[in-house]
Amino acid sequence: MVLVALTSSASFVAGALVDPVRDRYLSGVLDKVDEKLGSGVLFVDRKWPELGCSPVPMAPAGQPGSLSGYREGRPTTTTLYESGVGVPYREARITLVLSSRTSDTLTITDIKADVHRADPSHPLWALTDAAGGCGNTPLRLFELNLNKTVTPGPRPLKDLGVVDAEEQKPDPEVNKNPLGSAFTVSQEDPAQLFVDVNACDSYFEFSLVITYNVNGASHTETISPADGDFKIAGGAASNYYMANLGDPSPGGPPPLQPVDSGMFAKCK
Repeated sequence: MVLVALTSSASFVAGALVDPVRDRYLSGVLDKVDEKLGSGVLFVDRKWPELGCSPVPMAPAGQPGSLSGYREGRPTTTTLYESGVGVPYREARITLVLSSRTSDTLTITDIKADVHRADPSHPLWALTDAAGGCGNTPLRLFELNLNKTVTPGPRPLKDLGVVDAEEQKPDPEVNKNPLGSAFTVSQEDPAQLFVDVNACDSYFEFSLVITYNVNGASHTETISPADGDFKIAGGAASNYYMANLGDPSPGGPPPLQPVDSGMFAKCK
């Protein structure tokens, strides 16, 4: 009986000493392990590309077989993107919803782009929005301008805050706060962000890098599509032919026609 009592007392004392240490350090250690394994505490739902309300494919003017290939398959923007031969032209939007994989509240401190490739080449097809966008809704918007330089490396995002709010009441997921101590997310309080990406003369491949704090430690999460990178093409509009989505019959309009460069704004 005495031995049992002594053992129980020793266990209680050890537990009392270990529990505060475990509570203080174990969460941070496990977070670092998850981060190394590619499953950090930050959960990011992403959608790319957002091409507006009237997406249209464009074929490079100098590519052999573009015209005949379009006559045969009449690919859509979806099939072109999913097959890896089509990327957005000049501008597209990334939709992000930030949350937590655990019950922790995370502080988002920075979002930047990491450009892996920048060159004047272009893919087989480009995808654009022929209608110039949709209606206005309140958005928590960031801007990524890839036109300033054509060298790989980090790029900052410009925080535009909440835009297009007008008289509409922003959705509860629209976080108005700047990145830093006031910008927090959790499972109960996610945040939806939009990143407008602009390219002009070159083709770019990049990822997003999100820095956040949890349990007193800083972490990073690299965000990209399933195929490895966000991709967007620039170049002169005259280099492309736009697909005609009308009647594909022999007597109908030509399946491809020269792009009207006037439909695109000047590069930023």
